[in-house]
Amino acid sequence: MSHERFTTSREVYHRIRWDERFNSREFSIGYDAHGETLEEMPFNAFVPDGEIPWHRVWYFKQRHHIVWDRRERLDLLDSSQPPPA
Repeated sequence: MSHERFTTSREVYHRIRWDERFNSREFSIGYDAHGETLEEMPFNAFVPDGEIPWHRVWYFKQRHHIVWDRRERLDLLDSSQPPPA
């Protein structure tokens, strides 16, 4: 397993929120709601440092495509790459 640093959910959130290339209304956040399955909420409904802690955020989705996934160590929003089409 690679020990390369992986972008945190907090960093991804702020990248989507502040990077002019992204429209935050196109995103949703998948999180652990302490149940058997993950739940999803619109990006703009998420409150940073609110009820859902960062470590419970498992993925970010743009429209219907997962663009960041903690389990898979997937980051398609890497700042060195152009945003997904």
